[in-house]
Amino acid sequence: MRDIEILRVSAQLEGEDYAASAEAARKEALKWAKKRAGRALPKAAWDLQDFDLPVGGRSSTAVRIENDALDLWALRTEDPDKNVAGRVWSTEIVIGGEVGGRPYVSLRLIVSTTEPDFTIEPHVPGPVLQMIEAPGLVRGARQLFAEPVTIQTENDAEDLCDHLEDGERRLPIFVVAMPEIGDQSHMDTAVLAKAVAGLARIVLVPAELTWVLTKRFGKHRSVFNGGVRAYMRGFSATDDPFRHRLFLEADLRKTDGGSACVRSLRALAAEVSISETRLGKDVLDFAAVRSASRKLRKTDLSNQAAPDEELLKTAEELVESLEKQVEEKDKEIDGYIAEVQAAEDRAQAAEQENRSLLFRVRQLQAALAEGVETPTEEPPLPQKWSEFTDWLDQTYPDKVLLTPAARRMARSPEFEDVTQVARAIAWLATVQHERRINGGGSLRDVPIENGILNSPCGGDTYSADWKGRRYDVDWHVKNGGNVRDPKRCLRIYYFWVDETHQTVIDHLPAHRRTSAT
Repeated sequence: MRDIEILRVSAQLEGEDYAASAEAARKEALKWAKKRAGRALPKAAWDLQDFDLPVGGRSSTAVRIENDALDLWALRTEDPDKNVAGRVWSTEIVIGGEVGGRPYVSLRLIVSTTEPDFTIEPHVPGPVLQMIEAPGLVRGARQLFAEPVTIQTENDAEDLCDHLEDGERRLPIFVVAMPEIGDQSHMDTAVLAKAVAGLARIVLVPAELTWVLTKRFGKHRSVFNGGVRAYMRGFSATDDPFRHRLFLEADLRKTDGGSACVRSLRALAAEVSISETRLGKDVLDFAAVRSASRKLRKTDLSNQAAPDEELLKTAEELVESLEKQVEEKDKEIDGYIAEVQAAEDRAQAAEQENRSLLFRVRQLQAALAEGVETPTEEPPLPQKWSEFTDWLDQTYPDKVLLTPAARRMARSPEFEDVTQVARAIAWLATVQHERRINGGGSLRDVPIENGILNSPCGGDTYSADWKGRRYDVDWHVKNGGNVRDPKRCLRIYYFWVDETHQTVIDHLPAHRRTSAT
C-alpha cells in the first residue's frame, strides 16, 4: 500500500464577518462528509468539536484548536473507492487561523492504493465547489470560480495581461482563445473549470480581443485562433514561451483532441498545486493539527492539576497522534524522494539532449571551417543494443528523443533485432516527422515495412511525464500478430510534441506490461 498525494488547495474565505464565514465553510465540509461517513455524524461534529467516527473501512475525524489567539478546525475523511477494491481516498480540510484575521482554507486529497499503474483524471473534492458557492473563496485578493470567466472588454483583456505578469500570482491561468469562426471552444471548458476550481483559473478570450495579448507579449507568448495556453507562475513578456504550454486549434480539432487537452490541464493543475505549495505553511496537514491540539490539551490539563488518569489518557492520545504524524511524514518523505528522482531524470534527459545537439553543431562547424558540404551521410544502423542510444543521439538528436525510462529499457532488452528497431525509428524521424509538419496523409495503421505498422494506442494509451509536463502516450509501432515472446514482440510507444516538433519515445522495444497484463 502506498499513499499518493493528488492535489492541494490553498485559499481564504470571502466575507467580512470572519467567524461566520469560517462556521459556514466548516458546515459545508460536514455536509459533504456526512454523505460518506457510513452513518449519521455525532452531535459533536455539528457543534464543530472533536469527534472520531470509524465505520467499517470508513472514518471521519475532526479536531479543533480554539483559544484567544487561534481558531483552527481540521477534518479528515477516509472513504473507499466505489469502483476499485483496495483504493481508499483521504480528504483533509483545515479551516481557520488567527482570531480576528481572514480565515484560511487548505485541503489535501490523498489516495492509498496498491495499484502499480495508478492513473486518474484529478478533480477537486466537493467541499471546494461548495465553499466557492458559499461563503466564497479568494486567492491573492481575487475571487475563485468553478466556471470559466469570459473577457468582455479591452479593459478586461488588459487586466488579464496584468494578472498574467503579476509577480505575486500563485495559480496557473489557462487562457482559452475562442475560435475566429463560431462561438464555442473545441474543448469542454465548463468541465475543466469545475475540475480545477481552486487550483487554476480558466479565462475565455473572444477572438476579437486576443490581439491585446499579442500586442503585449508578442505572438510567441500569446494565444489566439482557438488555441489554449497554460500561463504558469512567474510569466513575463520576456519569459521562455515553451514554459507555458500551448495547445493549437489544429490539435484540439482532432478526434479526442479537446478531451486530451482537458486531461493534460487537469493533471498539470494538480501537479502544480503540490509543487508550488509548502506543507505546513500554505497547506496544513491534519496530523500536525491533531498533534498540536493534543499537546495544548495536555498542557491545559497539567496547568489545571487534572487527575492522573485524565493526564495519562491525554498523554497516550498525544503519543498515538505523534506516531501517526511520524507515519504521515515518512510517507511524505517517500513522495519527495520520488519527486527528486523525477527531477534528476528530467535533468539527465536535458543534458543528454544538449550533448547530442552540441555534437551535431560541432560536426556542422567543422564542415564549414573546412569549406566542405555539411555532412549528410547518416551513421550505419546499430548492430547491437550497446550501439543503439549513441546511434540515435547522433543521427536524430532534434527529432526523436528517449525518456529516461526508455533509455534504461534500451540498455539490454530481450528483443533481438536492434536493426529493425532502428529502421522503425528512422521512419519516425523522416516520414512521420514530415507528415506531422507538412501533412501528407493519415498516420493510422501505416506500414513501415513488411509486418511493422504505425498505429494509435487506443485503449492502451497511458500518461507519461516529460520535462515536467504530462503527455498522453497515444501512438505505437508494432509488429503484426499476437506475438508476446519478448524476443520477437516489437512495441515502440511514443507521443508527438507539437511545440518542438519532436517525437518522444517512452517505452521500447517490448510490449508494455500493465496491471491487466
